Formats: sequence, structure tokens, C-alpha cells
Amino acid sequence: MTMKRLLMAAVVLSLTGCATVPPLIHDVQSRSTFNAEYVVLVESVKEFFVKENIPVKTADDNTGMIEADETKVPYEGFQYRSDYCDCGTLGGLYVYHEILGMFKVYIKEEDENTTSVDIDAAYRASLWRYRTFIGWAACQSRGYMENKLITYLHDSLKENKKDK
Repeated sequence: MTMKRLLMAAVVLSLTGCATVPPLIHDVQSRSTFNAEYVVLVESVKEFFVKENIPVKTADDNTGMIEADETKVPYEGFQYRSDYCDCGTLGGLYVYHEILGMFKVYIKEEDENTTSVDIDAAYRASLWRYRTFIGWAACQSRGYMENKLITYLHDSLKENKKDK
């Protein structure tokens, strides 16, 4: 009977060692409204991407959509924790080799002096086991880029008002 329990414990431990915990869904502020003209916000968003060294894939001033190229996201070594996103917790023999982020910003003129900005941040991580690529794991935004962009826009608008 003791051998049976020992075997059962070994099986349970080996299975839990390979288990992964999916990413949490975080409460992220991804929308903000500004007392500013549409064209000012479009230029400020483009400026933000340049300062952050994030290449812009498409920018349509007429529709207000600015889409960045997929960009490598920094993360901390073997802890696999990023301020940008939550990719869950890996178990067993799996590792992430890189995390990529893609950002889309939608700018909409609400009225003459009010403009809203919606930020869509999508992340994925490359999942590997030993030297074999398994696939891509979807990650959930922690709100880092959304907050950084919204803060940048507020600060840049304050600077513009001081200069005038």
C-alpha cells in the first residue's frame, strides 16, 4: 500500500511540474479623452512612438489609426515577468524566448476641442521546450504601455500650453 501511495505521489508531482498557469486579465485604462485638437494628438502619438523607438507600420491621419510594428518587449530573465504583459506562469520544461507587443492607437475627434484616444496593446510570447519551438502564447496587457502613452500625451499637452 505504501508503494502505491509513493507511486501516486510521484505521478502527481511530475504532472504538476509541467503545469502552466494562464495569464490574468488585468484592469487596464486604455482610453482617455483630452481637451485638445485632433491634429495635435495625432502628432503627439507619432512623437511618442519615435521617442520609444517603436517603428510605425501605418499611420492614417484621416481615420486616426496609428499601428506600430511588432516590437520586442523587455522582460526579466528567467522570472518571465514583464511590466508590459502577463504571459502566465510556465511549468516544467517550457521557456519563453521572447515577448512581442503590437500597439494600435485610435484617435477620434469628439468635437472641436475634445479628442479621445483608444489604445489596443496585444502581446504574445514564443513558447519553447528545449530547442523546439512549440508556438505562440497569448499574453494579457498589464497596462504599462497604455499608461505610458496616456501620461506622455497629458504631459505633452501641458508643455504645448506653456509654450503658447
